Amino acid sequence: MSNAFLLFVQGLDEAALQRAVPPPIRPQQIEPLAWNGDEFSFALPPAALEGALEILPCLSVVQNGAWGYQFAIECETKAGHSIRAALDPIGSFVGAAVSAANEAVAAEIDLLRIRTPLQTATLHLRVQGVAPTAPALLSVSVRREGVVPVPTSTGRDTALAVPSQSQMVLRPELASHVCSPTSVAMLLAYYGHSADIYDVIAEARHQPSGLYGVWPANIHAAARRGLLGYLLHFPSWKVAHALLDAGFPIVASVRYEVGELSRAAIERTSGHLLVVRGCSGDTVLVNDPAANDEVARAYDLAEFCKVWLERSAVGYVLFPPL
Repeated sequence: MSNAFLLFVQGLDEAALQRAVPPPIRPQQIEPLAWNGDEFSFALPPAALEGALEILPCLSVVQNGAWGYQFAIECETKAGHSIRAALDPIGSFVGAAVSAANEAVAAEIDLLRIRTPLQTATLHLRVQGVAPTAPALLSVSVRREGVVPVPTSTGRDTALAVPSQSQMVLRPELASHVCSPTSVAMLLAYYGHSADIYDVIAEARHQPSGLYGVWPANIHAAARRGLLGYLLHFPSWKVAHALLDAGFPIVASVRYEVGELSRAAIERTSGHLLVVRGCSGDTVLVNDPAANDEVARAYDLAEFCKVWLERSAVGYVLFPPL
């Protein structure tokens, strides 16, 4: 059993999309994002629902001006119960309900966690302020039970020149909370879209929760600065290496206890974001924003894969639309 990954596109350069979504994860068919006014709905394939544990939807739109969106899900369990749940809105979205949950589906800010086997599921996307012709990418990553990360394989050495930025040198009231927007700021600089770090932090703040590390909110902040992006449950290091080889650094969500990640910038974390920028032999090259000085670091690859791929497995991929 493998994870599922769905993509819907509007007005994107095909070559740019092909580069940013390597063959190991590229869907066989990429569907058009055909708006029905300010809405778009689609049914998840039955194969994607079999053994589904998490559904991680994300919208990325490159345009001027404020915009926002909200996802809701309507589903039927295998026991025959009809269920509806909604995620909190992302960006500028007026009049939205807060995250809702029930006994079958838990809406957990970033994603929908499946508690009961689903027979059918339809995702509903509502947007505000999105131009119908603006370049847009809708991604849906589905994590399924029984998916075991493939053993690590480094392949050739790769090192991307991602500029360093420490979160720990920022204002004290922010420093310990902004690993995600700091990582996004590093990728913005890498792609030549440098921005004031405090502006990126403000744009990445998830208004309903007040948090700075909400995954789709950070993709939204990057899109405001000209980069498209998607969220993915990474199934293996092979997929990460394919992206690095193609020139795309990754923002990885890790979680670890004391001693699980040797020479880590922080001893333990219940959730932390950092930039994966390459690999060399049996080490992974990262920019860890939790470091005060040595942001550019090397971690043991096997340990890193454990605290990333065997935990959340989630990563952000950002790329220019052209």
